[in-house]
Order: sequence, then C-alpha cells, then structure tokens
Amino acid sequence: MTIDRGAAVRAHRGGTAVEGTGAPGSERTTVPAEAGPRLALTYAAFCETHEPAWHALALTRIGSQADALLVVRAVKADLARCWPQVLRFEEPAAYAWRLANRHVGDWVAADEPVEVEAVTFAAVIGAFKQVAAGLLHSEADEVRLYAEILELPDRQRDVVILRYLLGLHAKVIAAYLGRPVATVHSNLRHARERLARRLGVGELPDCGGGS
Repeated sequence: MTIDRGAAVRAHRGGTAVEGTGAPGSERTTVPAEAGPRLALTYAAFCETHEPAWHALALTRIGSQADALLVVRAVKADLARCWPQVLRFEEPAAYAWRLANRHVGDWVAADEPVEVEAVTFAAVIGAFKQVAAGLLHSEADEVRLYAEILELPDRQRDVVILRYLLGLHAKVIAAYLGRPVATVHSNLRHARERLARRLGVGELPDCGGGS
C-alpha cells in the first residue's frame, strides 16, 4: 500500500465492478417507474440509510474517493434492478453488504498495489486511530496500521470498518453482516488481537461504537 500525494483526485480507473453499465455514473440508481412510488420510496430510504456503510467499505479498501463513489453507484444500480426481490430477503441490509463487498472485491482484484489518496488516508486513519491510541508515532506507523487492516480476513475487516470508521454498535453491525451479535464481538476481538501481533504491541482497546 502506498499514499498517492497527487493534488488531483484520480480519474475513473475502470474495473469489473462497473463493466457493462455504460459511462461512469450513467447507470440507473432508481427503481423503474413501473415499480410504483411505494417501492421507489423504500429503495430511496434504504439507500440513504445504508450508503454510508458501502462508501466506507469501498473508500477504505480502494483508497480513492472517485472510485469509491463509482462502486457505490454500481451497488445502488444492482439493487434498483432487483429491488422487489431484495425486499423478500430476510435481511436486505446483509444482502446489500455482500453485494457491496463483491463489487469492491472485483475492483481490487488486480495485482497492482492499492494507492490511497492522501486526503482519504488522513480521513480513514484518523478514525482508525481509536484502535491504536498512543501507538502511532509516525506516518510509517499509520501506513502499517492501514496496510494491516487491509490484510485482515474479510469477516474481521468488515467488522473493523463498521466499528471504527462508522462507530456502529455491535447489534447494528450484526444486522449489516447477517451474523449473531456474539459472532461480531468474536470477529472484532480476533481482529484486534491480529492487529496487535502485527504491530508488535500487547493489545488494542475496543474504543468503537459501544456494545
């Protein structure tokens, strides 16, 4: 992982996450008119509630504001195309999170290292400093923490992003991920233990969004 210190935000890089959707930003992110106003309202409310989490996931893993927004638009477009079916799932939020993870995974599947924009790095690491308060003494330490978070197993990384970047409670995270609350706590504990080992410290506190 490297920090991209270019002044300009990088342009659309491409990727399978948005292939087939036309020019960047052109995909439909509303439900078809024939679906009716009620479905349109539920879709809009759902996206308004959950889009910050999709964006946090994409931003942390991709490192570019512009690319993260494109991935979020692709997620919304997919949801719009099958919104009536999504509502039939027991946990629509968990389905949407899996969809977001799949799009992000497609985007970062290339072997090239992640280049994190400086402004994005500052915003993300500022939130993650909660998990390593007093342990980050230089930019090199911050880069190590960010890189180790990206290297976490998927289940642990998801919990860390939702907990520390968004400050969500364990019950809310459980709903996002479709997991029991106890599993969320276990994932978070294992993530902190793994990060502590990689950073060479005794332990990392849980200073996130509460129980």
